[in-house]
Formats: sequence, C-alpha cells, structure tokens
Amino acid sequence: MPGDLSQWIMRHYDPEMSQIVISERGKIPVDAASVRRIWGLPNRRKVCFDNRPEITKAMYNIYNITSKNSPTLTNWCKMIKEMNGSHDDDFVRAWLALAFSSFLAPSTSLSISPKSFPAVWDVNVIIETGICQFVVDQLKLAFTLGRRNKKVVCCCVFHIVVSAYSLFVASINCFSNIN
Repeated sequence: MPGDLSQWIMRHYDPEMSQIVISERGKIPVDAASVRRIWGLPNRRKVCFDNRPEITKAMYNIYNITSKNSPTLTNWCKMIKEMNGSHDDDFVRAWLALAFSSFLAPSTSLSISPKSFPAVWDVNVIIETGICQFVVDQLKLAFTLGRRNKKVVCCCVFHIVVSAYSLFVASINCFSNIN
C-alpha cells in the first residue's frame, strides 16, 4: 500500500465517529456494516482476542512448536505450505491465525500472535464471531491510544483504504450514470 495514501487516510480517520472525514467532501463510514459489505466477514458474537495460555499450549502441541517464543510469520507460512494442500481443521486454524496476525489485527511484531489462538481454536465457530466489529474495534483502539500522529498503527488500515476506494469508485459510477 503506498505510504502517502495510508498516511493520508490515517490523518482523516476519526475513531470516535468510525468515519473517514474529508473536509467539504463528506464522510465515509468505517463501521461493522462496511467491513461486512467489503470483506464479507461474519459479524455475530464477540471475538476472543487475548492470551489464553492453555490454548497457546494446545496450539503449540498441534503444530509441534517447541520454542517459548512465537514463530515468526515467515516460519508460520512455511509451516502452512508444508501442509501440502491439507484442508483439515489444523490447516484452517493455522491460516486463520495468520490472517488475524497479519491482516485483521497486525502488530509491529514479525511473529504470529498467540492472542489470535482463542479466536481460531474452534474452526466451526469462526463463522459465528463478530469479526466485522472486531476490525472496527481494533481501528478505534489503535487510533485512540495516542498513536494518531505516529507513522505506524497496529490495525487493519487496509479496511480504511478499501472503504475510501470503494466509495470513490461508487461515486464515479454514479456520476458517469448521470451523464
């Protein structure tokens, strides 16, 4: 993602209103409904995103992780690749943990986040979770913890950018239909 674009978006995002505010142009909602519309993610019950030692231990056992430290994202991806096209619960769980750690709730760490493990533990329940609201909550949290003027935030900035882009495309389509 171009740095200038993400910086511009970050300057115009209002976490209290969950909107991108563009002076004299309007506001773009960045809420659970927009996450659902753009990404098609579920939005039902709260996502459990915290450290649960018993689940971390179970995940480490499933994936044969012997280190005390979390595997790097690179090593986690290698592990997924080595599953050779498997499509069982272990594969889905590993892939979802990667999605949380690198896209939905990224951090500045280059390791998989054990906080994602409770959210992905039961792969049959993931479609019942509130991932849409989770993304919005992560955005609000990142922008309200004194990080607004920093160059890096730990959240799904991709969603803000895609929200702005999708509204821009919709505006162009609407305008071209008028002419």
